Amino acid sequence: MSRAIEGPLSGVRVLDLSRLLPGPYATQILADFGAEIIKIEDVRTGDGFRSAQPQINGASLRFLALNRSKRCLAVDLKKPEGREIFLELSKDADVILEQFRPGVMARLGLGYDDIRRINPKIVYCSLSGFGQSGPLRDLAAHDPNYLALSGILSLIGARGGPPVLTGVQLADISGALMATIGILIALRRAEQQGAGELVDVSLFDSVLSTAVTAASVFFKTGEAPLRGDERHSGRYPMSDVYRTADDQYVTISAIEDHFWTNFCNAVGHPEWIARHYAEGPEAEELREDMRQLFKSRTRDGWVSFFEGKDVCVAPVLTLGEAIESGQARHRGGTLDHTHPLGGQTRVLANPIKMRSHIPDAGTPAGRLGEHSRSILQEIGFPSVRIEELIERGIIAAPQSDT
Repeated sequence: MSRAIEGPLSGVRVLDLSRLLPGPYATQILADFGAEIIKIEDVRTGDGFRSAQPQINGASLRFLALNRSKRCLAVDLKKPEGREIFLELSKDADVILEQFRPGVMARLGLGYDDIRRINPKIVYCSLSGFGQSGPLRDLAAHDPNYLALSGILSLIGARGGPPVLTGVQLADISGALMATIGILIALRRAEQQGAGELVDVSLFDSVLSTAVTAASVFFKTGEAPLRGDERHSGRYPMSDVYRTADDQYVTISAIEDHFWTNFCNAVGHPEWIARHYAEGPEAEELREDMRQLFKSRTRDGWVSFFEGKDVCVAPVLTLGEAIESGQARHRGGTLDHTHPLGGQTRVLANPIKMRSHIPDAGTPAGRLGEHSRSILQEIGFPSVRIEELIERGIIAAPQSDT
C-alpha cells in the first residue's frame, strides 16, 4: 500500500477506527512520521468532523487538519462481510486504534482477543472516556465533563471565582498524546518480544495525570488546592494576570527570586523585593499596587519596557496573534495545505522537530470511502466482488477511487 510520507514510522500499518478529535489527533502524529493510516468509517456519514464547521467549499477544516495522509475505507462492521474485511486487514496490521464505548468491538467479534488469534503481534489501543473498567466505564461525557470529574476544572479560574471552561480540549488532547505514547511503547515491545499488547487509555486518566503539582499538595496535606491557590496560578501577586491601559492583559510569573528581583528593580520598586511571597492583607496590598502599575502602560508598551530585563512577563496574545507571531513563524507553527475541495488553507504543524525528519502537510484528507476500492484490491478482493459490496451497502466508495 502506498504511503504519502517516508519517515521513522514507515512500514507501520495502523487501522484507525476513531473519529472526531482524540483518536484522529493521535494517528495524525503517527502519519506525520510515516505510518500508514487506514481510516475506517461507517458507510453512511463517516467521521462526525466531516460535517463540522468551519468549512470551505463543503470541506471541514477540522477534518482536513486531523486526517491528512490517511487512506479512507468506509465499511459496515455490523455486517458479516464488513467484519470479514476488517479481519483480513488485521492480519497484516501493526496497530489498531478504536474509540468506541467499552465492549462494542468485542460484541462485533473484533476485540483484542479476536484479533490476536490471527495476529499475535497486534498492538490494540482502546481509547475511551473512562477506560475499559471502573464504575464510570459506560458514562457518556465530553471534554468539560472529564475535566470536571478529574478535578482539573476545579483548578481552572481566578482565585475566589467560579470554575472556567477551557478554550481547548485538554482531556481530548492529553488522551490523544497518551494513546500515541502507549502505541509506540507497545510497538517497541512487539519488536523486542514478538508479542502484541492491549493498550487501555482513557481521557479521564490522561487529564487526571496532568495534575502533578496540585496532587502533590493533596498528598502532603490531605486537602486539594483551590483555584488560584498555587504559586503559579495566582496565589501570590508575583504570578498573576494584570489588565493594561488598553484593556489588554499581561502575565507575570516571577517565581524564582532573581526574576522577582529583576522585575522590582525594573519598575522602580525595590521595596517590593522582600514581599515576594507575601500572604494575606500584605499580598492584597501589593496586588493592588501592581494592578495600578500595569494600568499605566499598554500591553505592547510593557512588552517593549521589559525587553532584555529577564523578568518572566509576557503579553496575553489572541490565538491569531500567536499563530502569526515571529516565534511561531520561525518554528514553522503552521503549514500551507491544498485540498481538492477546500483549496488553499493552513493547518497547525506537528510540534516535534527532528534533524532527520520534519513532517510536512502530507496528502489531503480523503473523501468518505475514497480508497475503499484500492484497499480491498490490495487484500485480494476481485473488482466484481468489490462492486457487489458497494451495491449492497457493505462498503462505500465514490465514483472514482484513487
